[in-house]
Amino acid sequence: MHYKTNTFSSKDGETICYYRWTANKNVPFKGVVQISHGIGEYAGRYDSIAHKLQNVGYEVYANDHRAHGKTAEIKRLFGYYEGSDYFVDVVEDMHELAELMKVNHPGAKFVLFGHSMGSLLSRKYVTQYGDELDALILSGTASFIKGLGNIGLLSTKAVVAFRGRTRGNSVLKSFFFDEFNKKFKPNRTKLDWLSTDEAQVDLFEADPYRVENFSLGVFQDVIKNSKYLNQEDAFKATPKDLPVLIFSGDKDPVGEMGKGVKRVVNQYEKTGINDLTFHLYEGGRHEMLNETNSEEVETDILNWLKERIHD
Repeated sequence: MHYKTNTFSSKDGETICYYRWTANKNVPFKGVVQISHGIGEYAGRYDSIAHKLQNVGYEVYANDHRAHGKTAEIKRLFGYYEGSDYFVDVVEDMHELAELMKVNHPGAKFVLFGHSMGSLLSRKYVTQYGDELDALILSGTASFIKGLGNIGLLSTKAVVAFRGRTRGNSVLKSFFFDEFNKKFKPNRTKLDWLSTDEAQVDLFEADPYRVENFSLGVFQDVIKNSKYLNQEDAFKATPKDLPVLIFSGDKDPVGEMGKGVKRVVNQYEKTGINDLTFHLYEGGRHEMLNETNSEEVETDILNWLKERIHD
């Protein structure tokens, strides 16, 4: 591993673990990249792309979101969340980390990179703090999946009314993740939808930090915010001069096999984003950074940044 970990205290006193990949001192410093990971995973899984970024002169930071990874490990409460709005709390955690980054690197260029749920968190982040960014990268993002999303909203609302937001629910957990895996029957594992690279799938399936069962409030807030972030007002709140890179696999069920992510791209175009780049990789599933062509994807990211973030 090429990082060190530390913690910071969020505004509400929660202890948040973050990772730091120190920029290569032998090349000109380019800026800072903040990574926002997806649901059920953790920031350490981004070591490969973060290491490549640090080698070319970027300092990289990423925190484990609440209920995830080393942040959850502090209290031994994986998947547990007791707040009133997961996205509000996590976006504020991300901004708290960004403030720490600014202290360490005053005046530096600032890039935000989000994957899956992290891409939705990043899209919410830019509606509030977009003027503080120099570039935005979205991996495996999604439009609002109307059938699955509306059923999910109704289901979580009903179960929360009876059981509260903090308890888990195995039926709803299976409903969401199993729906994505159905696209790839017959299934070898529960995680076939993530990548065609079986070694990467097996690695994550055995990962002790992988979380499947969450407090109902997490599921409810992800769906609720997905619906909001795919409405016109949210796209309009993104700064027009912010360079945006969006990439996905055309076999990603979260992106509706390319259809949903194309709707997101079209909405950004419609609202007048001046510099928008879109890559849809043939045959790729949800985690393009863990796909069989991951080196191509990483190279595309580095080249895109090279054209927009100068020494």
